[in-house]
Amino acid sequence: MTPADALLRLALVPGVGPILAARLEAAFGDLGGVFSQNMDRLQAVEGIGAEKARRICDPRGADQVADERARCAAAGVRILTRHDEGWPKDFASLPDPPLALWVLGELQPRDRLAVAVVGPRRSSAYGHRTAQRLSTGLARVGATIISGLARGIDTAAHEAALTASGRTIAVLGSGIGRCYPEENRPLAERIAAGNGAVLSEMPFDAQPTPGTFPRRNRLVAALSLAVLVIEAGETSGALITARLGGEFGKQVLVVPGPIDRPEHVGSNKLIRDGAVLVTSLDDILAEVGPLATLAGAGNTATEQPAAAASLSSRERQLWQLLDDEPRGVDDLMRTTQIPPSALSATLLSLELKRLAKKAPGGYVRAD
Repeated sequence: MTPADALLRLALVPGVGPILAARLEAAFGDLGGVFSQNMDRLQAVEGIGAEKARRICDPRGADQVADERARCAAAGVRILTRHDEGWPKDFASLPDPPLALWVLGELQPRDRLAVAVVGPRRSSAYGHRTAQRLSTGLARVGATIISGLARGIDTAAHEAALTASGRTIAVLGSGIGRCYPEENRPLAERIAAGNGAVLSEMPFDAQPTPGTFPRRNRLVAALSLAVLVIEAGETSGALITARLGGEFGKQVLVVPGPIDRPEHVGSNKLIRDGAVLVTSLDDILAEVGPLATLAGAGNTATEQPAAAASLSSRERQLWQLLDDEPRGVDDLMRTTQIPPSALSATLLSLELKRLAKKAPGGYVRAD
């Protein structure tokens, strides 16, 4: 049995994950030797009870490995382990790296310049719009967008990257053959069709469970340079990804929200506790050095009209929030906390500089 097949065989045993695999390896010297042990010796390892020992000893295990490889090959899915070329180097810093990784699509070296974009499944219009805007900007400078293919912010981030002809990686909390949610299967297929990759540490046909999504989040954090939290309530799963990102030494970036909105309580607490407040692509590039280098001077994603170079901080704040979708005065006021009179004066200044214009429903950037 090859070392890669030994890892895959353990990954296919229900209830055995990275921590138990590490204990087994420490007890028996190498994973290949695990499967020649008797029940008593296996149960002597902490966390390996009778049921897990029985499953590890199951003589059908080798056939299950062959079946899994055949099923994945037919679906165009590669299975990687730490012994294979292409195994993500970022997993080396994880205390519990996956035993195996199922990959649909292609991972590329440039995907190490990635930003995780996270937020709730039920996002507000503000959160959805912000995720689209920042993900589009990041994709245009060449960053890879990483998220979890969930409804809401994840979907907005993936789709924005694709629309900007950028790369994006979706990390699932299910097996690739059981894409969750099902309505995002076409999105997963678009990502894998030359625009990035869909990843899972779970066997091809594994169903999602409540516990698989928090585990998925650690891979999202590990694969990124920074974690960008678009919106997070007090118990949002995005907070798990942000915490893990901080533990892994990644920059944690947070878009602020109104203090009286429950969907922003978690986000604002992250900022209070030391995360970096960001409101624009420029803020992100200023905090994540490799992305600023990637963007470079003159990149089309960061080119600005000449008049924008001399904006005041308040003018720049408003200008960065505008795009081709109208934003109402009330929306801008809630987002920026700029007093009404100052907001009107700032918008007028942007109009005079031909950087903004009125449109039905609010203000947009001028062409």
